Amino acid sequence: QVLHVIPGKSVTHREILDEEYLLTPKELGQEIVAELPAGFTFLTTRHYVICYDTSLGYARWSAALLERLFSGFHAFWSQAGLDVSQPEQPLIVIIFSNRNDYERAAKKEVGDASHSIVGYYNQLTNRITTYDITGSDSTDTTPSQSSHSVGIEILRNPRASSLIATLVHEATHQLAFNAGLHVRLSPTPVWLSEGIATYFETPDLTNSRGWRSIGAINTTRLELVVQQFTPGLLSRFIADDKPFHDSDEALVAYAHAWVFVSFLATMKKDAFCSYVAHFDTKEPLGKDSAADRMAEFKTAFGMTPDALEPELIQYINSLARRKRP
Repeated sequence: QVLHVIPGKSVTHREILDEEYLLTPKELGQEIVAELPAGFTFLTTRHYVICYDTSLGYARWSAALLERLFSGFHAFWSQAGLDVSQPEQPLIVIIFSNRNDYERAAKKEVGDASHSIVGYYNQLTNRITTYDITGSDSTDTTPSQSSHSVGIEILRNPRASSLIATLVHEATHQLAFNAGLHVRLSPTPVWLSEGIATYFETPDLTNSRGWRSIGAINTTRLELVVQQFTPGLLSRFIADDKPFHDSDEALVAYAHAWVFVSFLATMKKDAFCSYVAHFDTKEPLGKDSAADRMAEFKTAFGMTPDALEPELIQYINSLARRKRP
């Protein structure tokens, strides 16, 4: 469902319908393709409508990856004791075949950021938009090509890891906002949202689908946090999202968010799940002060982020030892 932010003065009449008007997956796909450039079509799966102008084989491979993530995501949180919900309608993913067409479309939603990101989830439209950054299907559009064979070709590409991480990362955001973990347009802390997405994103290039397990060590982010661990950063980004919007600090903040969520999900799982569940109660367009955010964290974990740092450092060191040859 698309959300529209309308100024209060513009509303002259409001009527609540007796029942929701939901499109069938086919109707939904047809409606979205009508909004997209010529050449787009769509396919439906159990939980997704994939709109694409890539090859059918590439779209099927992407759909298989997304369905695998959907199952893993719901199983992970259900087993952790959270009451995750099923989306009312299929989730929408739009895949462009090339960068130029993607940027042209993305600029309407994210502005100049379209030049620096290869995919995104939009809370207003509830859609993922991305493109095939490997160009892997540009020379083979055989309709009968299986998703398995396409996957093998994709994984041979040097950019496969980035492609898979981006798709899984943005799809995790979409799932979190449609399964009851987060509320769209509510004050969900960036560290939590991005930490969960990075916790899920790590590719597995030994598998033809490119992704297999949740919580795998993200070597790039681990190396960064080992090299640039920043005392006090946890407290700063739990109180305020600013570190993620500072170009000089964002990459380090993302690495810290990844390892902190990994630590909490592994070592403080019950408290972490209670903390995550709390954000399903947030109201859209609400605001939380820095004091509110810090108090919520201390209530859930019984201590300040600074007090957790020594345990976190031990956890980081244990991950680093596991990654040594």
